[in-house]
Amino acid sequence: MRITVKTGCRLHLGFLDLTGDLGRLYGSIGVSLENPGTVITAEKSGRLVVENGNNSEKTILDVVTQFSQHYRLLPATKIQLVDEIPKHSGLGSGTQLALAVATALARMFGIDVSVREISAIMDRGKRSGVGVACFEAGGFIVDSGRKNAGRDVDGGPPSVIFRHDFPAGWRFVIVIPEAGRGLFGREEESAMSSLNPSRRISEEICRLTQMKLLPALIDRDIVEFGEALTEIDMRTGMYFERAQGGIYKDEITKDLVKFMLECGIHGVGQSSWGPTIYGLVEEDKAQAVADKVKNFLAERKMGCEAFVSQCRNRGAEITMSE
Repeated sequence: MRITVKTGCRLHLGFLDLTGDLGRLYGSIGVSLENPGTVITAEKSGRLVVENGNNSEKTILDVVTQFSQHYRLLPATKIQLVDEIPKHSGLGSGTQLALAVATALARMFGIDVSVREISAIMDRGKRSGVGVACFEAGGFIVDSGRKNAGRDVDGGPPSVIFRHDFPAGWRFVIVIPEAGRGLFGREEESAMSSLNPSRRISEEICRLTQMKLLPALIDRDIVEFGEALTEIDMRTGMYFERAQGGIYKDEITKDLVKFMLECGIHGVGQSSWGPTIYGLVEEDKAQAVADKVKNFLAERKMGCEAFVSQCRNRGAEITMSE
């Protein structure tokens, strides 16, 4: 029996509160996208084999080892990586790959376990619950943050406090510049621990979310939603100004954000630590903006991936075949 797991990716759109003075930290805003995505297949084998693992082979082996040790089983499995999200790009590649592999193993060995339980076993969703929620059900998501215990991030992912289907006619232009990558691992831990977050910024983000972003989503008002998205992203960047040297990852990102707004994008921002930049626009205008962005960066001697993606209003697809 072969098990196939197909996921989307996610945009991380901001944190609600990094002060923790109300008893909770973080509180993430995010959205699930159709592409790029992760696709893996798994089937029983005489030994553990990873095919087409490329730069993700170690991650896959680590997931298999962690899962096998937790459930005390022999991981005699062949896992093939068919497609993957670019690593360290701000699109949540690690969480989607870990959950996809662990979910396939659970199905293969007849283990009844939820996505949230798997995420805790795999040590995913420590700060943000958006990636886990995207794997579960997709859509637009706000999570609860974590109970504040000195920035302790042990335990399962934060609970989802708001989830809503994203409008079918809205699109994101996704731009991944060739140069640079986002912070991860020890660099990310160091950056998070060095923060001196402003209560004022948190208050402004919460107000924008409650009184503009969410109502605009419910009312399907792309202009209002985009304006709120841009403002929230800028304030999120203020949290990390010291860690990344500015509101955005670098100067070219700052210039790109300005250019995309001039092209008619309604909302724009940097996903997580970047380098991915996203822009929200209507479906019929999206490809033209993506083409303009490619030209803009080409003129600056910088290559990129620039493409259109729509929101994924459903979770991971899991299929079984003989």
